Order: sequence, then C-alpha cells, then structure tokens
Amino acid sequence: MAVRPPGFGPVGADLRERARDQLLDTALRLFVERGYVGVRVEDIAKAAGISRATFYKHFSEREEILAELFARLLGREPVAAPPGPAAEALPRIRELLIGAAARMVTNEQLARFVYTLPIRHAALLGQGARPPVLEVVDRMIEEGAAAGALRTDIPAALITAHIARTFEAAMRDWAEGRAADVAPHVALLLDLAFEGVEAAP
Repeated sequence: MAVRPPGFGPVGADLRERARDQLLDTALRLFVERGYVGVRVEDIAKAAGISRATFYKHFSEREEILAELFARLLGREPVAAPPGPAAEALPRIRELLIGAAARMVTNEQLARFVYTLPIRHAALLGQGARPPVLEVVDRMIEEGAAAGALRTDIPAALITAHIARTFEAAMRDWAEGRAADVAPHVALLLDLAFEGVEAAP
C-alpha cells in the first residue's frame, strides 16, 4: 500500500484550509484591534504562532488576506434573484439587497471591519471581479428596462453602479454607527436611489 507524503491528498488539503482559516481569523482580530494599517505580516504570523515563511505559503501579501476576508463576507454561493416579474425589478432588487445585508451582518465583526476600511472595496476583489449579488442586480436591471419598469435613457451598468454605491453607503453608515439597524437603513437608501431610475408612469 502506497503511503501519501504529508501535505498531499484530502488530509493535506484539509490541513492547509484550516491553517488559512486560522490566519484569516487571526488577521481579522488584529485588524479590528489595531486597524489595518497598524498590522504587518510579521504581526499576523507571530499571533498565529507560525513563521513569516509559513505565512507566505498561504498568502502572498497582506492585501490577499483582505481580499479573502471580503470574499468570506460576500459568500461564495451563487446568488439567485427573488422570484417575480421583470416589471417588478426594483422591489425585487430591494429584497435581494436587504437579504444580502442581513446575511453579511450575521458576521458582525467582519462586516463592520470591511465596511469601515478607508479603501474602496472593489480594490479588494481583483481586476474585473464584482460581488456576485451585483451580477444578479445587473440582469434584473436589464430585464426591468426591457419590461418598461426602468428608464431606458440610462445605461443598465450605470443604474447598477448607482445601486451598488447606495448599498455600500448604507452598509458603511451601519458599520460606523450612524444607523442602528442595517435592514431598514438599506431599504431607506435604496428607496431614495430608486426614485431617479424608475420609469415615469
């Protein structure tokens, strides 16, 4: 019977995944305590009980940790549009984004950290990458415009960007303590944003 060398196969992959998770948890704790700028790779490695060289076996840089934390917050599961007709795109988008915010705040420490970062979150996702929920919003906007529910003189991508900035502003307000409850605040800001993109009756 062949013996697998350490670090290979399902057991090795599981150990690597657990080590990455431990580094992410440690980094998040340090970022929350000291701020992102105040934490170096050496600090994360030391607090996790590993060497700097071992850290670099899992992450190439500190920014990669940020990207992974953001991906963890957004979730990796596919996002489905709420059911309903295309003509009801805006109420369905509202439902979708309130649900996304509610899921994010179940990990309150991570959500507050990410949405109080002094950098734009898009920078964490890598070139061309977007939160999965925005891909769904894009499709719903296009379908809503085709159904006559949304203005057609504004490009769908611009409407999605407007909605994305509104969602981010609502999340940041909550993270920085300007809104006590995230769901009604997201709903309020979305309602204000929707006024300008809804088709005239």
